Amino acid sequence: MGYTVYNTHWSQVHTHISLFTNGNKGRLVSITLFNTGASNETLAEELPFMAIDYDPIKKGDDMVISLGGESIAFSHTIDASVELWETHDDKGVVTSMEIVDQNNNKVTLTFSQ
Repeated sequence: MGYTVYNTHWSQVHTHISLFTNGNKGRLVSITLFNTGASNETLAEELPFMAIDYDPIKKGDDMVISLGGESIAFSHTIDASVELWETHDDKGVVTSMEIVDQNNNKVTLTFSQ
């Protein structure tokens, strides 16, 4: 298992997110929110991944995660993200992604095998 971290180089994140979306569309994913000082909250379970859309700091400074098949069944917005982590298996397939916002709240996407 390995991991990749993207922080401070957000100009590269937009390209990576586009490639990530294309390579993972349709995979089943669960989303968990880890709020600072609060309990964990499961936001979605085993829904098809559609996309992550990223707007840079001067455009909106957010990421929107969309899940669903033909249409959006669930979406979640992360404001002011500061880190993006990925874990992957021995074959390089992403198993999870964690996005951290400026308040240290974390959203974790866990992909089914």
